[in-house]
Amino acid sequence: MRIPTLRRTAPPVIGGTAVVHPEPKPPLPLPRCFLLSHLEEEAVVRLDGTKVAVCEVQGLELDEPKLGAFAGFLNALDFPVQLLVRQHPPDLGRMREALREDEPEGLPERTKAAADSLQGLLQGLEHREGILDRRFYAVSEVEHAEELQSLLVRAGLSVHPLEGRVLRRLLLAAALGGTPAERDEAAGVEVEVNRRDLRLGDHLARVLHLGRWPRSLSPGFLQGLMTAGAPMDLSLHLGAIPAEQAARTLEWQKVRFESAQSLSMSRGRTLSSEAEIALEDVTRLRDEVQRGRERLFHASLSVTLHAPDEETLADLTQRAKAHFAATLGKLDALAFRQREGLLSTLPLALNAVAAWRTLDTSSIARLYPFSPPDLDTRSGTLAGIDLRACAPVVYDPFDGTHLNANTAVLARSGSGKSFATKLGVLRGITRGVVAYVIDPEGEYASMARAAGGRVLSPGVEGQGLNPFIIERRDGEELLQRIGSLRRLIEVMVGESLGAERRAALDHVLAAYYAEPREGAGFGDFYRFLRESDEDLSKLLRPFATGSLRHLLSDEGDDLLAREALVTVFDLHLLEPELRPAAAMVCTETVWAAAARDPRPRLLVVDEVWSIMQHPQGAAFMVSMAKRARKHRLGLQFITQDVQDLLSEDSSRTITGHSGRALLQNAAFKLL
Repeated sequence: MRIPTLRRTAPPVIGGTAVVHPEPKPPLPLPRCFLLSHLEEEAVVRLDGTKVAVCEVQGLELDEPKLGAFAGFLNALDFPVQLLVRQHPPDLGRMREALREDEPEGLPERTKAAADSLQGLLQGLEHREGILDRRFYAVSEVEHAEELQSLLVRAGLSVHPLEGRVLRRLLLAAALGGTPAERDEAAGVEVEVNRRDLRLGDHLARVLHLGRWPRSLSPGFLQGLMTAGAPMDLSLHLGAIPAEQAARTLEWQKVRFESAQSLSMSRGRTLSSEAEIALEDVTRLRDEVQRGRERLFHASLSVTLHAPDEETLADLTQRAKAHFAATLGKLDALAFRQREGLLSTLPLALNAVAAWRTLDTSSIARLYPFSPPDLDTRSGTLAGIDLRACAPVVYDPFDGTHLNANTAVLARSGSGKSFATKLGVLRGITRGVVAYVIDPEGEYASMARAAGGRVLSPGVEGQGLNPFIIERRDGEELLQRIGSLRRLIEVMVGESLGAERRAALDHVLAAYYAEPREGAGFGDFYRFLRESDEDLSKLLRPFATGSLRHLLSDEGDDLLAREALVTVFDLHLLEPELRPAAAMVCTETVWAAAARDPRPRLLVVDEVWSIMQHPQGAAFMVSMAKRARKHRLGLQFITQDVQDLLSEDSSRTITGHSGRALLQNAAFKLL
């Protein structure tokens, strides 16, 4: 059947005045066999008048706490719910558009070419075979929508109710296949229902129903099916059975099995092993239900597979059946019931297949459908392809949904840490994220020059830095910066000052910043220190008049005055024992700039272990990791000394304050 394009007609005019009738609810350009009436702003209305609300759920990687939280969500359900997973080739048009909008003006020619290349890469990924975008939805009748969303949030999941045009697109995409962005206003749609498949426009679809469930399910069981690389819509319908009814049913089944056992024994026969297992299961489950630890549910699982031709569809069907057959489950092809199957995988909260299986909370929890591709936030920087989930890995540390914008990069030498970091920096600056790199080995200088950035060499005359500039308006900030400077000076000295000298230094710093100082800088502070504490000033003499006098400067380089998209602090000319102090000087200077003008910035600290091995340096970096998000600064630290880093409490603290981690397999095992 083919549905014609919908057209609006002008309102009638009577006596020169237009008669305006109430705006009719816009129908969907879909056949009535889909049982859809129309859309309201926040609901789908079925032909029977039932109003259904849909919300998108942000997935989370499965672990034991998530499994327990999902089980708690199930135990709290008192109304029917549909959990829908849709995975189809991605539409990255919105990301490409966002990249164009975020692209800074006046990019250097080579950087602009890199940005254009990224646009081409994203466009190519849309058409690359096997790359899929996975989305999660929860559907219920409108009167239960708020309660459903509240329960999902309590389970640790992020929820976004769908409405208007977004909801309309989703419904069209679910009915006809593809991503929501591809399905806006379908001018005409041909739907052909066959015995064992459907033709939806220019492609085929087949609906399978789980007729025989596996006896036992492993956590994340559905992930194996979804990572097979097949475009699909997977729908799980759940209906909670009242506790009293469940207890009565289980008690009746227990009595039935026990009666069969007694009858067999009276006839001199033993009960079959299957019957013994069933009796044990029923007895255990009855006890758990009576204690309130488990609930029973009516459950129904349907899968709609999409393919361009019959051969591909047959292959996808065989792979899906094999996945369940491996655990003694069975997918039925729903002969002559393909329409009912398709309706069951639409976001309508309608199980048209009308076939149910009774399951307990623990079994359903192990299905956990909300396992996403890693770091998929639908916006941000493309990091690569998740080969396990067959999906783009996209991450935006500054979108406000993460603990912070920090990143830990832990891997052995030669594993690609620097390459991954350079790629992330370059893709970030095409979105306007300013980057600073503390480079102890001179690895990043060529990248900065190629990207139109700049390279500073602290310690070289004319390139000194001034971390002593502090905004005094914020008392809390002043105290934290004084503490950072005290730790910096202690690392510069190269030895522990002891409690007495540390207290004296803290007193001098507090006195120095007690009054406004326009010319605050190391030279000015050194003169103040020499007048206040001669012994302490001797320790800092090499940085004032010796060979290190160019590391710090009263004028310094105002990073904000002519801020480049990427700035590299090249420390390879310094002696290795001086690099930790120089790295801290650079870090403190970047922090001062971020405090004066908060905006998305990335600070990369390579070989962070060289700083962390000093107690005061470790305290400095931990403080920086905790405070970075305050001024929209993302701290990315890199090390190949993974075991050393994780052996110290302070080092484990800094990894604990990272919103994400980039790990090599060996580092993952250590964690």
